[in-house]
Amino acid sequence: MPPVGIGTIAWGDESYGFGTRFREKDLEDVFRAAVGGGVGWFDTAEVYGYKSGQFEQSAEHMLGHFVENASTEARLLNGAGGGLPEAFVGSKVFTVPWTNVIMGGGVRMGRTQLVDAGKATVERLGRPLDLWSIHFPFPTYSQSMYVDALVEAMDLGLTKAVGVSNYDAGQMEEAQELLFQRGIALAANQVKYSVLDRKAQRSGLLLKCADLGVKLVAYCPLESGKLTGTDNEGDKKIAELRKLLEFIGAINGGKTPTQVAINYLVCRGALPIVGCASVAHVDAAAGAVADGWRLDNNELDTIDEKLD
Repeated sequence: MPPVGIGTIAWGDESYGFGTRFREKDLEDVFRAAVGGGVGWFDTAEVYGYKSGQFEQSAEHMLGHFVENASTEARLLNGAGGGLPEAFVGSKVFTVPWTNVIMGGGVRMGRTQLVDAGKATVERLGRPLDLWSIHFPFPTYSQSMYVDALVEAMDLGLTKAVGVSNYDAGQMEEAQELLFQRGIALAANQVKYSVLDRKAQRSGLLLKCADLGVKLVAYCPLESGKLTGTDNEGDKKIAELRKLLEFIGAINGGKTPTQVAINYLVCRGALPIVGCASVAHVDAAAGAVADGWRLDNNELDTIDEKLD
């Protein structure tokens, strides 16, 4: 697996600028740059860009198009070299019972409806998933029901691995144990984690993931622009943090504050997924781990001390 992934929450969503600031062709450029740049792990969900689904431009639809185009290119080259490496794709199933209002299908009352949603995801993508996850644990349902759905998806060949998202340590441990009893590993737990939000680290979730062999996937690693400098005007504390990250980046060959923030999470054992809607975004994400670069322990501790 790549050490950094690409987030697709903005893909197909007009509220994020799809159709105005970027279009499907731009996102295919993003896909190709990410796969070619060694960060070709794409995190999506059935609800990302769902309003554009009627035009086959939801996030899942477009990823399916891009994967197929890359596969066609590889077949045409017929092993001559030059084709893109394989992409990894993970998606998540929404657990709210009335998700059918926006996604179709029946009311999501249990395992059968969740598995049906997984089948629909695979149909949109045109290929089985590498990872299929529970988007969040809707409180009405038991962990055993979610695990039953994950196990059936594995049995049906819908996915190669299964995970969860937005689970605390207790919920994750219960899911892991139930899956273990069925002979299946829990691959990942996707939660919010950044240098500005270290709850996953402070609560012990990150350590518990390491103990159980579960990869912590970090969403919002740049805090929706706060760590890139695009959404922190007037925030003196964040400005001070960016100065520290800028200094650390400068002594590491000119890395940007954004790249230092991403690398921090990788060094702590997480797999950050960076929202990308342009090739420039991909280049920044790939540069955060290029040539195996990692912060040293002193730099990590300095960042933690500043945050504390």
